[in-house]
Amino acid sequence: MKIASLSPDQSPPIELPLRFFVVAPVFLVLAGLLLAIIGGNPFADLRSPTQIAATHHVTLGFMAMIMAGAIQQLLPVVIGSPMPAPRLVAWLTFLPLIAGTLLLSAGFALGEPALLNLSWPLLGLAFLVFITASLISLTRASAKNATKTALLLSILSLAGAVAFGMLLAAGYANGLALPYGKLATAHITLALGGWVLLLIVGVSYQVVPMFQLTPNYPKWIAAGLAPAIFAALLLNLALLAPESAPYWTEFAAKAIFWLLAGCFAVATFMLQNKRRRRVPDATLSFFRLGMASLLLAALFSLATPLAPAMSEPLGVLSALSFLLGFALSIIQGMLYKIIPFLVWFHLFRGGINAVKVGIPNMKEIIPEHWMWRHLWLHGGTLLAALLAPWSLAAAWLVMIGLLLQGMLMCYGVITGITVYRRTFQKIEQAQA
Repeated sequence: MKIASLSPDQSPPIELPLRFFVVAPVFLVLAGLLLAIIGGNPFADLRSPTQIAATHHVTLGFMAMIMAGAIQQLLPVVIGSPMPAPRLVAWLTFLPLIAGTLLLSAGFALGEPALLNLSWPLLGLAFLVFITASLISLTRASAKNATKTALLLSILSLAGAVAFGMLLAAGYANGLALPYGKLATAHITLALGGWVLLLIVGVSYQVVPMFQLTPNYPKWIAAGLAPAIFAALLLNLALLAPESAPYWTEFAAKAIFWLLAGCFAVATFMLQNKRRRRVPDATLSFFRLGMASLLLAALFSLATPLAPAMSEPLGVLSALSFLLGFALSIIQGMLYKIIPFLVWFHLFRGGINAVKVGIPNMKEIIPEHWMWRHLWLHGGTLLAALLAPWSLAAAWLVMIGLLLQGMLMCYGVITGITVYRRTFQKIEQAQA
């Protein structure tokens, strides 16, 4: 494991990221339950209020919660610049994010404007604090590397996505006359194509070589990919401004984005094929499933000109492949690496007493067989998701899969916390 470039002395208290990680899986459970109780096939229309509510459980409650916790660890350790007032920032992000997500989801699911009006100020507060603290940290950082650039562009994309999202929520709640279609497209583009993809790209520059024992990403990819993706996103947003843009320009802008995303997936596959240790690894398989899903999402999206009559179903398949296949696979795979590393890393700082007590190996913190079970469940859920828009049985498998995955991930996080607390108590007893 390559850790020479890290700044361990800058690491925040372990409870800060773990607080986010332990709550996030609950939102996967809530998403599965919400989809199950409404009846019918919720995947037949991804724009239905209930589907929007469940989607925000996944994107805000699960994904954003994990990414916010991870960035609080990444910025000081990888970039070498801690967040200002980390404990205060954590609480002012954590609590409003939970409350705002629950209120937003309930507002859409129940059709209650009052709940939407309560949700967007809370979410705005959570992200304002988080984005401001992240930008301060990145501005202070002396490091100049590809990860810092990707994280900065990701945070800027998040700021835009949040602004559009707040405007949409306020508009729906108060009946404002807004171009909802264009605003929703801009919101989704910046949230998924910017915040999620660019963050995963930036983190992968560190995580893939360090944990998967691969060579580093080629310098030309590391230096140019994130700015190129961000420029492609801006081009796509610019084409939303005119009343009507020629179809070929919209398709060309979309194709540029997907080709760049595909380059990232292919480059990652090539690095993984050069890894020094060929032992099967569940977290690596999560990563590979995610990269394959990213290519599949690009394929579905770019196939629309070849089958205009299938443009809407292909768009649905592209969205499901990106969200459940790419983003969910990568985030869960990373979490299964990050939690054992954090536990091992913070226990190792106990010094000689930690050595006397015996720190558990990273493989012992969350059992490997548990990760494999989760991987197979996730793969089955993804296959069902590709059939869910046309099959009620497949839709039910997705609902059950999300619920069970939330439970499995929650168990994994709690297991890691339990190992940390038990070992830390032994270290304290050795010091007494």
